[in-house]
Amino acid sequence: MVFYTDYSLDQLNTFNIKAKAEIFIEISSISDLEGYIRRKKYFERPRFILGNGSNVLFTSNFDGVVLKNCLSGIEVLAENEDEISIKVASGENFDNFVQYCAKNRYCGIENLSGIPGTVGASAVQNIGAYGQEASQIIECVEYYNFETCQIENIKAQDCKFEYRSSIFKNELKDKAFIISVTYKLKRKFEACVSYGNLAELLKEYPILTPLIMRRTIIATRNEKIPDFKEFGNAGSFFKNPEITKTIADKLLTKEKDLKTFPIKNGNVKLSAGQLIDLCGFKGIKEGNVGIAENQALVIINLGNATGKEILTFSKKIAKSVKERFGVKLEPEVCII
Repeated sequence: MVFYTDYSLDQLNTFNIKAKAEIFIEISSISDLEGYIRRKKYFERPRFILGNGSNVLFTSNFDGVVLKNCLSGIEVLAENEDEISIKVASGENFDNFVQYCAKNRYCGIENLSGIPGTVGASAVQNIGAYGQEASQIIECVEYYNFETCQIENIKAQDCKFEYRSSIFKNELKDKAFIISVTYKLKRKFEACVSYGNLAELLKEYPILTPLIMRRTIIATRNEKIPDFKEFGNAGSFFKNPEITKTIADKLLTKEKDLKTFPIKNGNVKLSAGQLIDLCGFKGIKEGNVGIAENQALVIINLGNATGKEILTFSKKIAKSVKERFGVKLEPEVCII
């Protein structure tokens, strides 16, 4: 187990925020986790589990222990002519795994191409994009329970997956360290092109493959989301809000161009990006903070922003949306 004190997190978050961890521990094996638990002076301190830092906003130094997930490895558990089950260590780069799948024609994950972060984060956040969600392909999750000090497994149906949420983001927050995620993928490729203008972008290809889908989605994402190495960001800052159909109908009498998306429970989702855009924030810059020119959902660090500056700016956006539409925006980003 490798640990450090007063450790810089500057290069470990995609917002490029300057912050430090009081204690920083790299977790590369189960024995590292067990070693951490045995050291009560560390184990009893506040903890934060860090993957690639692509969905976190540090607003101050972290007074406690940051556990950096460095677990690695990919293992095929079972396969037949229709399906394949793959167990992936939680510290693996998620997009590298998607690329691995696309190259080997393991299908059903290709629309999640280009999403930064770790495999573990895919289960915590129930990541989704372009008509697919992680919950559709996750079979089970293996995790270390800090309360029982045991390794446990939980099936996907018990993970309480919802829109950008799971049991790991709620009941098991800071109580579980995800060790691996097992995905069940298909051997036959069925293109999912129902989202947005994806079908239009792909019509030039007579035959679609997972690799073609992957390249198209990455190119589309790159047009909207700036490279975090140039302008620090965490992708979508806010969740798309969910409201009742009654409220949506009332809103549409005033805002006729509002996009609404019916969902299974009878409610309606709105586009947070459109709400922000209609409030005049798209492309705006204020001091060290701004909004991406091609995607109003992306708050960017223009160079020297602090986490507190970005948080204050995000609250200004949410307040404006609330005043105009009566809709509350909730952060998708984990704020520390």
